Amino acid sequence: MVGKPNDIKKKPTKKERDERIAAHLPSVLHYHNTMLTDKVRNKLLKKAISKALKPGMSFLDIGAGTGVWAILAAKLGAARVVAIETEESLIPIIGRVAQENGVADRIEIIHGRSNDVRLSGRFDVIASEIFDSNAFGKETIASFVDIRKRFLAKGGILIPERFELMAAPIIYRGRAAAEAAGLGIKTSFLRDLTLNYSDAISFPASSSLKFLADPIPIISIDFASVDETYTALGEGTWQLRDLSKADGIATFPRSTFLDDITMTALESQSWSTGYYPFEKLEKGSGKLKFSLSPDSNSWAVETDSPERRVQNYSPVFAFTRLKMAQNMTPHRRFSGRK
Repeated sequence: MVGKPNDIKKKPTKKERDERIAAHLPSVLHYHNTMLTDKVRNKLLKKAISKALKPGMSFLDIGAGTGVWAILAAKLGAARVVAIETEESLIPIIGRVAQENGVADRIEIIHGRSNDVRLSGRFDVIASEIFDSNAFGKETIASFVDIRKRFLAKGGILIPERFELMAAPIIYRGRAAAEAAGLGIKTSFLRDLTLNYSDAISFPASSSLKFLADPIPIISIDFASVDETYTALGEGTWQLRDLSKADGIATFPRSTFLDDITMTALESQSWSTGYYPFEKLEKGSGKLKFSLSPDSNSWAVETDSPERRVQNYSPVFAFTRLKMAQNMTPHRRFSGRK
């Protein structure tokens, strides 16, 4: 079916593109400055790239950001260096930073998505951290499979080699209470709605977490062998001395860059910790099981208690409860004047 002319998506004008870049630039600069000042991440990635890359090899940086790893590769003597980045505002930054370090003539900069890019030849070492909010989603997996199949040389090294989602039951001191602070007014309905949404806990706030058991991997991806059929369904079980202490599950990535060079989000300021809340459990020892959907939006917890009640959470449940309450709440509505 041929769409109407008005249905065709218009290409943004130069003015619209510039406005988008200007509006987006502060968050881009803040995010990449956070990564650049992450000493733990920088040290480990530098160690991995330096170990993998020998003079005369080729290096591909996908999701190059500010281009520091492509610049490092050029300084290490790579014969060919290519940096691919989707964010338009970062392209001139890569160029100028490369100039500052005297390697601009040795780095090819490409603006685009790795899936769309066509390159001649293959690369001995590829560094790629193209992880979005759902690092274990199908799109991310498909991108890594594509990178491996089209760009990686035989016997080549892909950094990171493995990516895992670690999880553990916790006490989160930042969790909202059932009453409005200092008012003595119950807000349990609001709290129950909020329980259906996970949260991201920033690096400085991670000190407010108390782990009740050792973290374990609930999802693990080996980038050398994973294929498009992979489904990231996460499950983990822990034995707790007192189930009633736990108020949620914390999740955080663990990235193995190369061999034993590994980094967890708890060591790095570049990653946040996920928080999946749930209602208070029964008092006493027992097993706690956590299940996470492939899209990371829905989760469930259950125990091995006699009741074995399963708690299920999803944004869909919160929205449904809200709409039901809206229909049952007497209220008057005023529309804006025409």
